[in-house]
Amino acid sequence: MKQSIVINQHNVVKDAVRFSEKSDMPTAMSKAVELEILRKRMMSGECVRFMYLKADGITPRIAVGTLQKDSVEANVKGTGVNRSQYGQFCYLDTLKLAWRSFRISNFIGIID
Repeated sequence: MKQSIVINQHNVVKDAVRFSEKSDMPTAMSKAVELEILRKRMMSGECVRFMYLKADGITPRIAVGTLQKDSVEANVKGTGVNRSQYGQFCYLDTLKLAWRSFRISNFIGIID
């Protein structure tokens, strides 16, 4: 049985503004909704495969990550500022067991 995902409108609008730097508004809104779905799926404990552009803005990266509560609590050091304040999406890479982040405007999409 599939569970429904509740979308946070505030996050979608905020992310759509960031996506609008590189694309038109309908595309920005759809990417913002997809990023919110990614966030919710990861927070529900799911390991999600997705794609984004690396910092160089050219090279794509396929990542597998999660934001599962137990995994996050085990790996948080709490020594820095939340990266989301700088327009970045932070996740726990399940392959390297390390924190990674990417610019929200570089998000391409969810693979599966």
